[in-house]
Amino acid sequence: MINYDLQTVNDMYAGGLQDIYAMIVFGKQHHGTFVDIGCRHPIFHNNTYLLEQYGWRGFAVDLEYFTPEWENERPNSKYLNRDAFTINYQKEFENLNLESPIDFLSIDLEIPGERLNILKKVFETEYEFKSITIEHDAYCGYDETEKIPQRNFLQEKGYILVRQCEWIEDFWINPKYISEDKYEILKQVNSRDGVEVHAWTHLKSKGYDWTHFYKEL
Repeated sequence: MINYDLQTVNDMYAGGLQDIYAMIVFGKQHHGTFVDIGCRHPIFHNNTYLLEQYGWRGFAVDLEYFTPEWENERPNSKYLNRDAFTINYQKEFENLNLESPIDFLSIDLEIPGERLNILKKVFETEYEFKSITIEHDAYCGYDETEKIPQRNFLQEKGYILVRQCEWIEDFWINPKYISEDKYEILKQVNSRDGVEVHAWTHLKSKGYDWTHFYKEL
């Protein structure tokens, strides 16, 4: 499934190691909570499947119909096949007994501007988040509609940009709940001046074998 020398493609779990970043921050013994907006399939290229295998639970939503797959593969979490903007997140979180702060928020919508807007909508709730991964796709030219306003919004809320990716997706932490020693190895500025440095290439350059999170399942 996964080759540390990057000889094969990882089709299961998160495509950009978003789940691994959360696992590094929280550890294997933490049974956390998540919100996965734009989750798609419950296993393939999914940002929270690995987390649920380690005992996490949460709330997921996608406009594409994956209800049977989620019911079969992700019994600890609630999935809604809905437009993400039609959901009362405060009510859904409360109904699932999710306490604030929620550990991990993942946002991966497709239309430019939607990611920023859904981020703002979720923050209208009374909930905080310990860590956030959010796609901006700046490589497609969405700097002004997504990347820059996302960063301004989250920095104003006190979040720290840990993986500053100028291409696709950023990873953030809330310093109120996460100490620097938990995310030190994840710090990266992924510049658009050259070739994108993938998350797994970054971790490998630090001598960190992230595949142990898969091997022990």
